[in-house]
Amino acid sequence: MLAAALLSCALMAPTAQAQRRDEKVGRVGNVDILRVWEGGRFDRCFGLVPGLGGGFRVFWNVGRNYIITAPAVGTRQAVAVVVTTPRGMVQTRGRLIGERSVIELNNQEAQQIMSLRGRFEVDVQGTIFPYQLQGVTMEQVFVAVENCAHRNAR
Repeated sequence: MLAAALLSCALMAPTAQAQRRDEKVGRVGNVDILRVWEGGRFDRCFGLVPGLGGGFRVFWNVGRNYIITAPAVGTRQAVAVVVTTPRGMVQTRGRLIGERSVIELNNQEAQQIMSLRGRFEVDVQGTIFPYQLQGVTMEQVFVAVENCAHRNAR
């Protein structure tokens, strides 16, 4: 599971983390598309919406669910996350992994997140993080991340 991979990356010793390499492979609007290499092998792709706390990230790996990450707030293992979208609020729980709040999206939540465009906010444990999509919709970001994963999974 991708969340387990993210957890293992967050908990690895600094020398082991050096085996991870993020490589920019494209851009849609203001969102960088990156692929992640773990131990010299392709592992996953993500879109990085720039902003506070390392930005808002959308991960996907072939055959996996979507995972979003936002900055971590507090020290509790479980975190409450709310994203207001044009299709309603996504109210979910995530896990604190290192300095990120990691949220696995079900299909309905992913569809709602895809409807984002322009300015949006992510509420993590009551702390609001504002982000901005410029010249792109979140659906286009999801497609770019999926395409990246498909191109690199061999």
